[in-house]
Amino acid sequence: MKFHILFILALTGLAARTEKAWSEELLLKEALETALAKNPDIEAFHRAHRAAASRVGAEQGYDSTKIFFESMYSGRERTIGVSQDIPFPGKLTLRGAVARREADMAEQALRSKELDVAAKVRAAYAMLYLARKSIDIYEESAGLVRHFAKAAEAKYASGKAGQVDALKAQMELAKIQNALVALEQEKETAQAMLNILMNQDPETPLGTLQEPKLMDLKLEYLSLSQAALANRPELRESLHHVHHFKAALRSARFNYLPDFMVQARRRSADNPEMDGSSDFMIGATVPLWVSKPYGNARAAKLEAEKSEAEFQSVKNMTLWTLKDLLAKVQAAKRLVELYRTSVIPLAENALKVTQAAYLSDRSSLLDLIDVQRNYLQFRLEHHQHLAEYEKSLAELEQIVGIPLSEVKQ
Repeated sequence: MKFHILFILALTGLAARTEKAWSEELLLKEALETALAKNPDIEAFHRAHRAAASRVGAEQGYDSTKIFFESMYSGRERTIGVSQDIPFPGKLTLRGAVARREADMAEQALRSKELDVAAKVRAAYAMLYLARKSIDIYEESAGLVRHFAKAAEAKYASGKAGQVDALKAQMELAKIQNALVALEQEKETAQAMLNILMNQDPETPLGTLQEPKLMDLKLEYLSLSQAALANRPELRESLHHVHHFKAALRSARFNYLPDFMVQARRRSADNPEMDGSSDFMIGATVPLWVSKPYGNARAAKLEAEKSEAEFQSVKNMTLWTLKDLLAKVQAAKRLVELYRTSVIPLAENALKVTQAAYLSDRSSLLDLIDVQRNYLQFRLEHHQHLAEYEKSLAELEQIVGIPLSEVKQ
């Protein structure tokens, strides 16, 4: 009876134990906010976007005005003048349009990087949660196996079982200790990744983590695909790429047209007839050699056609990835619910029945260890599916481009 009570306390007390206290709680929301504010990759993309936006005005402006001074005839005649190159009307506007499309592309690249970092933070958070939870579950199982070993030793002392039962329990405990070593390494790796994403030292201690929650959302392929086609940054960036090369093609075709130059000069001279005189000149470039503008226009046209094909490829991959991730999210959610409502309760009940049978000499220690091993594995798989659900959900939101709660059904 004494050992039966010990088994019940081990099973109920250890299973109810919460994750060990690491430090203060670290909410997923806080981790995301920190990463989005401090991640150096995001900062680099911010600066790239600002740089691209600054080039729009530069491309639409005139080249610098030239001012010159000329002295002739041993200084008896001096000329001061000013000249300005003026592109054909519309050229600067088109150059600005090309630069504006580049800025739009940089903006979408920034948004894509933000979503990528957010998805990686959620994945690292889920992996760290899984590693810590797995450690807790294995340590609970180690405590349970230690109780098995004590019961086996008591049976051996009373002559009800052989010494081999106690050795089997010790062997099972050694296997658990080996698994804990590997899990500690996984925990350190996940913690380092999460810290790096938040631009912190890899060894910075992190608080206790929230268990991933199943979202009560109706996720349908049709509504998600429509949202992804409208909002996914990579797709919008690819579309801006198409418009960029179309604008570049229009700009290249304008190179067939002449550019202008205006110049004004004023003289001062010892000769009264030349002193104070001025002149004005207008010039124009003549594109006699059309091979250069033709080649540039041809290259821009081919680049535009290439970008259209790439846009269609990105669109196709978006829809395929969306379908794949949606299936993974739905499967992981069903498995989590199945393990919670059926698999784990059945395994826990089987462990209680088998432990009672062992204590009453109606079952072997090998049967008890086998049932305990299944219970351990099912609990681990439950949290693995929960972590996989969170990872796939984060990737799905990354593909869609907006929070899933904002998708119109």
